[in-house]
Amino acid sequence: MIKENPFITSFGTINDETYIERIDEENKIIDDFNRQTSSSNAYMVAGVRGMGKTAFITHLTDKIVEKNKEWIVVNLSSQNDLLRSLAANLQAHSVLNSKFVEMKLDFSLLGIGVSIQGGTKISDEEVMVRQMLTVVKKLNKKVLVTIDEASNQDNMRKFASSFQIYIRERLPIYLIMTGLYKNIRSLQSAKNMTFLKRTPRIDIGPLGLNSISKKYEKIIGVSFEEAVNLAKITKGYSYAYSLLGNIIWDSEDKKDDSKIVHELIDILEQRSYDQIWNELTDKEKEFLIYMAEAKNSDSDVVPVSEIVRRSNDSSALINEYRNRLIENGLIYAPKHGSIAFVLPFFDESINRLKLFG
Repeated sequence: MIKENPFITSFGTINDETYIERIDEENKIIDDFNRQTSSSNAYMVAGVRGMGKTAFITHLTDKIVEKNKEWIVVNLSSQNDLLRSLAANLQAHSVLNSKFVEMKLDFSLLGIGVSIQGGTKISDEEVMVRQMLTVVKKLNKKVLVTIDEASNQDNMRKFASSFQIYIRERLPIYLIMTGLYKNIRSLQSAKNMTFLKRTPRIDIGPLGLNSISKKYEKIIGVSFEEAVNLAKITKGYSYAYSLLGNIIWDSEDKKDDSKIVHELIDILEQRSYDQIWNELTDKEKEFLIYMAEAKNSDSDVVPVSEIVRRSNDSSALINEYRNRLIENGLIYAPKHGSIAFVLPFFDESINRLKLFG
């Protein structure tokens, strides 16, 4: 029987065989949530697009439930009415639903559940979820809510305000949100979002090349030296790791030849880099164009002074864009006065993408 390709390239989907754990980050959240008194009931997970944020919380929630069956995990879409969606998910839970009926909690006015004869009708989402969480507490269970791609929207701010109230009332609800760096910062700086300003943030960066090498060696069947060369191509970018593994698995040649690399670059550009590029401001694009043009093929490092020389902007303004792009996870500073791209072959893509604006 021919084994199926284990390298999954769809965003957020994981395969235990190929998944690389971020053990320190996972344990930090798990240990905190399982304490009798957690230091924080919420965490934000930030990272550049394709760095593995969704896969991280998927694996994390699986581990949380595996270790402790008292958890009820509810995955919500940031595009929906979050309180109403949370209530609908809790109402659909078999154990909770029977308890709601037993306690005659009537959510029918909000279209959640059915009318209960003699029940207390509830007409406000925040009150409804509070009643549900009170039942969860009596059952000695905990609710973990995950929200992927959170951003500064009305429904997110409304949910965060209600969540803060539930925590103050010591109800058993916990929250993990993922988002792009700029969206997380915007949400934390929103008016009256003091709770979110204090929420710990976990930054999801590149995977370790040693971990990638071991996976390639074991799964693809190449030598460790060949696996190291493949890992270096990915630069630890989670999507590139899965994508390169997928391409090589289906290739007759299991080495990093030019055809494989070109296929990798093409797909990265189409499915990831094009979107990242379109989300940048004109000035951020201009900075990255100068950086790509100044990059030497023999070195990943670009002197900031070279960006200043090519630009008409002041050094102070250039440093502002530099800091912003570092904060957004697209570049990093390997040493003082120098910068480098985080994503593999991003400079090559920029030289093409700039032609389209």
